[in-house]
Amino acid sequence: VGTDNIDFDAAKAFNFNVSNVPVYSPNAIAEHAAIQVSALLSQAKVMENKVQKRDLRWEPTIRREVRDQVVGVVGTGHIGRVFMQIMQGFGAKVIAYDVYRNAELEKTGVYVDTLDELLAQSDIVSLHIPHIPGTNDQMINAETIAKMKDDAVLVNVSRGLLVDTDAVVAALDSKKLFGFVMDTYEGEVGVFNKDWSINGLDDKRLDDLISRENVFVT
Repeated sequence: VGTDNIDFDAAKAFNFNVSNVPVYSPNAIAEHAAIQVSALLSQAKVMENKVQKRDLRWEPTIRREVRDQVVGVVGTGHIGRVFMQIMQGFGAKVIAYDVYRNAELEKTGVYVDTLDELLAQSDIVSLHIPHIPGTNDQMINAETIAKMKDDAVLVNVSRGLLVDTDAVVAALDSKKLFGFVMDTYEGEVGVFNKDWSINGLDDKRLDDLISRENVFVT
C-alpha cells in the first residue's frame, strides 16, 4: 500500500513513523480488476438499468467477450502478473510492458518493447505500476489515448495521478474509449472513504464519472 496520501509533515509533527506495505493482497486487487473488466465488457450497468425499467430485451446490448480481447498490462509486479494469469485463464491474448522486466515472463515472449506498441495493440490497457512523481505523472493523457485502439478499455487500479482524468472524460465523450475502470482517482484525497449520499459529491467530475454506464468506480 502506497504512502502518497499521507501528510508527512503532520506525521513528523506528531513523531509518527510512516512505512509502506510492499505487497498487499495481489490476488484480491487483480481479481477485482478482472471482475470489473468483465462487467464492463458485458455492459452490466446498461443491462441492470434496463432491467430496473422492466425492459427485458437483449438487444441492442451486446457484450464483448474477454477471450476476444488483447489485454495490455503495464507493470508486471505482483499484481500485474496475477492479473495476466486471470486474463489468460479467460482465453485473452496478453501482452505486457515494464521498464524492469520479470525474468520468467521474458522467456514467454509476452513483453513488447515500448509503451506505444502496447497501446496500439491492446483492446484493454490495465495499469499496475506505482506513481513516481516527475516520471510518470499523467502518463495516460490525450496524447497516449490517441495512440490506443478505438473502443479500448482503460483500467487503473494503481494510482490516480497516473491518469489525466479530463483526457479520459474527453475520450469517453468522443467514444474513443469504450469504458473506464477506476479504483483510484487523481483527486481522491478528501473524497474517497467518505459518505456523500446525503449532501452529494462536491467533485462534479467524479460525480459525472460515477453516473456513466461505461465507467466503473470503486
